Amino acid sequence: MGASYYVHLEGCEVVAQTESALLINYDDTEYWIPRTQIKGEDTYDVGDEDVTISITEWIAKKKGIELE
Repeated sequence: MGASYYVHLEGCEVVAQTESALLINYDDTEYWIPRTQIKGEDTYDVGDEDVTISITEWIAKKKGIELE
C-alpha cells in the first residue's frame, strides 16, 4: 500500500504543534507526525483529547506505530 492509504488512530491526544507537525500521544507513546501525513491536519488543536487522527500508513510504519 502506498502513502495515499490512511490508518485511523483512535483515542489520541494532541500534545503540541508546530507549523510542520503535531505531537500526538497515542497508546501512551508520543509521536511527532508531519502535518503533510495527517488527513485534515488543520482540524486539531493542542489539548484535544480522545480524538481519532488519520495518518498515512507509510508514516505509521516509519514511526513504529502498531497497526491492528
